Amino acid sequence: MTRFQDPKAAALAQQIDQINAIGWESACDLAQQQYVAKGKLSPVETVLRFDMFRKRAQDTADKRQAIWAEQVSRGISGIEWYTVEYGGMALVLPRLCEELMLVPGDKEILMQSNSVAFGFLAHWNMVFKLWHYDRETESRWLESRWSQFYQEYLQREWLELWAEDEVYQILLKDGTFQDKPTFAINACCYWGNPLAVHRTTAYSDSGSSWFQWNNFTPWR
Repeated sequence: MTRFQDPKAAALAQQIDQINAIGWESACDLAQQQYVAKGKLSPVETVLRFDMFRKRAQDTADKRQAIWAEQVSRGISGIEWYTVEYGGMALVLPRLCEELMLVPGDKEILMQSNSVAFGFLAHWNMVFKLWHYDRETESRWLESRWSQFYQEYLQREWLELWAEDEVYQILLKDGTFQDKPTFAINACCYWGNPLAVHRTTAYSDSGSSWFQWNNFTPWR
């Protein structure tokens, strides 16, 4: 369950969702038509269809830009508040809504939540193993320590958390099944422009460092 920092943001985010959905459906319809007609189109018709696809994509982008311009001009916050629950503990943290833009003051809201998120992680650090994701290594996940996370935390600007609590069945050699619970708490230490933290081209001015506390060895 999430709520927006500014109630007016809900309507704008919904509009963006609708624009994206319509744009996606339009692109899929055109791609399907292209597939059905494959081998039957002349070079001119192929170019015309590509131009139609590009125009529809541009129209979708222009509509999104118009909504974002309205949001920024009205100073409507792009922050949404989400709940992280684990082991009977719950905390509410802010993040930038994927459908909206950043406005002045939003990044400060993200940074002000650091101490709450840190306390939550410090509590569970005593229970689980800690890992750090490193895309440069072959194994990707490296065992870590609280001191390493703490140093990263001090150098970064805000945290985003999510928890995983699942039970799945594994087949044993005798043909029976056994429940295997997996528990994990993830934390990304972010820095830089909140709109650019997921773009690899923005590194090292903006980016993230991913840590995971769990009761298993992470996937490779």
